[in-house]
Amino acid sequence: MRARLRVATLFGCLCLGWTASAQETQPAQEKQILLWKVPASGRKALIPDISLIGSIAGAWFRDDPGSDLGENPSRTGFNFQGVELALQSAIDPYVRGDVFILFKEDGVEVEEATVTTVSLPWNLQIRGGKLLARFGRQNTQHLEQLDFVDNSFTNRYFFGPEGFHELGAELSVLFPLPWYSELSFEFLQGENAGNFDGARKQDFAYLGHWKNGFDVTTNLAGQIGLSGAVGFNDTAPGNMTQIYGADLYFRWKPSERRGLKWQTEYFLRRLEDVGGTRVEGGLYSQLIWRFARRWEAGIRGERIGLPDEGNRQWGLSPQITFVATEFFHLRGQYNLIHTDGIAREQHEAFLQMQFNMGPHGAHSF
Repeated sequence: MRARLRVATLFGCLCLGWTASAQETQPAQEKQILLWKVPASGRKALIPDISLIGSIAGAWFRDDPGSDLGENPSRTGFNFQGVELALQSAIDPYVRGDVFILFKEDGVEVEEATVTTVSLPWNLQIRGGKLLARFGRQNTQHLEQLDFVDNSFTNRYFFGPEGFHELGAELSVLFPLPWYSELSFEFLQGENAGNFDGARKQDFAYLGHWKNGFDVTTNLAGQIGLSGAVGFNDTAPGNMTQIYGADLYFRWKPSERRGLKWQTEYFLRRLEDVGGTRVEGGLYSQLIWRFARRWEAGIRGERIGLPDEGNRQWGLSPQITFVATEFFHLRGQYNLIHTDGIAREQHEAFLQMQFNMGPHGAHSF
């Protein structure tokens, strides 16, 4: 009798142990709240996703820029573009956090640190913290999302080498339409040098962006966006800067081995200065062709001087990329830049190595 009791007890313990083990080895469950996936429960939900993305580039310049260009190569020789540490997690069923810390050769900076709601009614969402302003397409992308070694000089010309990122808050709404249609409004601190850096305490910046995404066919998708930002500059108290933009993106992907991406943005800036109002415009357009499983090539054309006021520049940038895996690639690029009034054209050549350690959140389309 005692022997039977011991066997039954042992069997019960084994069953309980197996059940507990099976529960621990099950993958973390997620539930969908509107457009976002949120871990349901468990210890894993408390640990953020951690990833590290490093970018190093060798560069040659005919004439070195001689100034800090942010994450873009800025001298002949080796350039440490940065290592980005990403921490992303749901904080609770109502908000999630995303922090991107950039380690550079000469310092550390918080590239983005935001808290985003995930359960507001009526398809509303609030995002706050330090954020990449949602102006156009390239300005919202991190370095590893670019299809080239550097940001276009058009984007740098209108927003500076570090881009347009500020402290602020954003309210967005997703319209219940057959296609993806999102309208967002941002209230920003107003610190973007040369555009929104007024000295008065009330000199904030305001931004609106309307994005529409749609499928043309099963293999072809597109996205169209309009942006506008208004704020005060530092030329004199009350002087304003207005920047408007339009962006267009199409992606054709019939297979893993072939694909085509076309991205174009146009910027128009109206800046009130002491001597009058300056109006400047510019655009870039780029085409990326995936012609083999591990290879892609692209070309980018740029023009500043549309309309024809102030600076006039054009540039051409071919690139070729060896995509070893989704975690590692090598990219070569050449830049030809012509500036009106300067006889010497600028020649630049880059070879970039980029690696990704750990999971990294899905990029926006």
